[in-house]
Amino acid sequence: MKRAVIVTGSHYAGKSKTIRNFFKPLVGISGNQRLFQVGPHGGAVLSQSLEERFGNAHVLSQSLEEKGLVDVAGVVSKYRDYERLVFAARPSCETLSMYDELKTELERLGYSVATVSVLRNQPDSFYAERAQDILRNLR
Repeated sequence: MKRAVIVTGSHYAGKSKTIRNFFKPLVGISGNQRLFQVGPHGGAVLSQSLEERFGNAHVLSQSLEEKGLVDVAGVVSKYRDYERLVFAARPSCETLSMYDELKTELERLGYSVATVSVLRNQPDSFYAERAQDILRNLR
């Protein structure tokens, strides 16, 4: 079964921190790397990260809202061959959120979609636990 996780949170809530500093090390990748393995399944991380934005050009970075992408179907379609995906988005209750469209498109392509929410100004242990939640939902 194809699985996707959408990490949600307001602007500067810690979406990229959770993904970059805590999730990526769990799956054995770092820095600008975005491809990972969970068991026999390949996956891709598509996250908000200023470091990735100005780093290696092949990395898709930032939440869809902050990147200014309006073609959610096109973005998701580009990664549809991966069994595991991790996206970042603002929560559906916020103006300009693409969460609902992203979730709908992932489900349309056969992904089981989970959401992991993060909050601003939490201790590192909070973000580490959210990274564990991401990984649990991908297995």
